[in-house]
Amino acid sequence: MRAVSVLPGGELAVVDKPDPTPGEGEVVIAVERCGICGSDLHLKSSGLIGPGAVMGHEFCGRVVDRGAGTDGVAEGDLVSVLPSGRCGVCALCVSGRSELCPAQAMTAIGLGFNDGAYAEFCKAPVRSCYPIPDGMTVEQGALVEPYAVALHAVHRSRVVADPGLKVGVIGAGPIGLLTVAALRGEGATNVVVAERAEMRAELASSMGAASLVSNAGALATAFGGEQPDVIFDCAGSPLTPPLALEAVTAGGEIVLVGVVDIGQTLDMPGLLWIIKQVDVRSSIAYTDEEFGQSVDAVAKGVIDPAVLVSDTRPLAAAQASFDDLAAGRAVKLLLSPALG
Repeated sequence: MRAVSVLPGGELAVVDKPDPTPGEGEVVIAVERCGICGSDLHLKSSGLIGPGAVMGHEFCGRVVDRGAGTDGVAEGDLVSVLPSGRCGVCALCVSGRSELCPAQAMTAIGLGFNDGAYAEFCKAPVRSCYPIPDGMTVEQGALVEPYAVALHAVHRSRVVADPGLKVGVIGAGPIGLLTVAALRGEGATNVVVAERAEMRAELASSMGAASLVSNAGALATAFGGEQPDVIFDCAGSPLTPPLALEAVTAGGEIVLVGVVDIGQTLDMPGLLWIIKQVDVRSSIAYTDEEFGQSVDAVAKGVIDPAVLVSDTRPLAAAQASFDDLAAGRAVKLLLSPALG
């Protein structure tokens, strides 16, 4: 099969690799679409992805081969894939916190340990495959995983209990835009987005933001002079959490959603944090249940791929696509093996 591999110099290129063979409880999926994630950019630039690795974890495709114990799906089924194998039996899984399952450290797809979906075919655990409803497009199927990330972040916040809160979102990259969509899906309407890039700001408005400001600090006065109750930091920069802390109301909440580069630290003003008594929550991935909820929400049109996705490109355009995303020349890009 053709797959996008990391070369010894760190560049991405299409290579030939053996087709994957499913083991017990596994299926092979013919990839239809795979998104390039912001965390992919961070991971590639970190140097932790070794030569020969195949990245890609936001994907959907059709089941083309099955191992033993995979009666839950049939060949030809179109599925969106939760890109890791959660054990289902550890204390975290049993308590409903499967996003923290330790088994993921070695079962994650496309993060260096197991080949991902920048390829014609990808192997995945059958329990990670979620059938796509009739009428749902493959572009929607590839957006299920990143929408689940945003949905989990919203579920981690106070907004679920009180959708009427004043909410700020820092950064209108893909996760910031999907967070706006998830907030709208949970009933929040008073959402202001801080984004300096005009193109991304326009997208935030089209996806449900009530208003826009040009920088994170301006969120402090974006609600008629009142400060936001909750701020979602989706910028993926160590510079923005301190700005969120300054902008949020006393007794408010900050949810850290964006991924910073490996090794970077967050420098939070300690005294301000204490005297304002702000709750700071981190957010990683999603539960199994939230992934299923994401399938349903995306199928019902909570996001429009035509608005979010800048382009769909062939595997051979992977390196150029990474470059375009890093330079801000695109918002969300998908790869399709069918395009060559």
